[in-house]
Amino acid sequence: MKKNFFFKRLKLFLRSKQSIYILCFLILFPLSSYAAESVNNDALIVYYSRTGKSKVVCDTIMRNYCVDTLEIKDLKDRSGAWGFMGAAFDNAFGRYTDIEPKHPGLTKYSLIILVSPIWNWKLSAPIRTFLKDNSLKNKKLVVFTTANIDIKKYDKFKDDAPFIKRFLRDYLRKSSKGMRLLAVDSGAEIISHYHVETKNITEKQIRDQTLEHFADLEIYTDLKRCNP
Repeated sequence: MKKNFFFKRLKLFLRSKQSIYILCFLILFPLSSYAAESVNNDALIVYYSRTGKSKVVCDTIMRNYCVDTLEIKDLKDRSGAWGFMGAAFDNAFGRYTDIEPKHPGLTKYSLIILVSPIWNWKLSAPIRTFLKDNSLKNKKLVVFTTANIDIKKYDKFKDDAPFIKRFLRDYLRKSSKGMRLLAVDSGAEIISHYHVETKNITEKQIRDQTLEHFADLEIYTDLKRCNP
């Protein structure tokens, strides 16, 4: 008797409008959540952050575009003043470093967003090592850099500028060319470079600077905003 009563009530419920609404909710809700999470599932942020500032840039991009992230870890200790000096020394001589992961799986991604601090006017050694050791063939590459200065301000100086400004301009151009050559050697097509100045500013200001680049970023990529 109890079984018959239960089945009768179940049949009545399934025939009711309320059951249709509940079933639609259960079906559509997880699908909409999945769509929001995977809106840019062919894009990957690859980042290295010595002090945490580049990670703020990475997190800002990730939260707004719902993309996957991959942290590159430097197996050499870069902490403190000695770590800072070692980073500058290694980059001055174009040295590479040991990283982890060395060969991450990148097959599913068509767009790679690199986020790296600038060491001695060049991409950090861990990110340069990543570019050297991994094939980015047929992938588009966007670069976000961070540094205590605005590295792009020197590019505006003409040949009649003071020597130090011309020297820094030419050194920066050489470093930028080196970055592009690394990208070319990896097989990637570098499509844009954005810089965030980080000296004596808050995390919110770093996020705001990063957000300022998004309108331009969306012109050159297929990235779509998601609901964080």
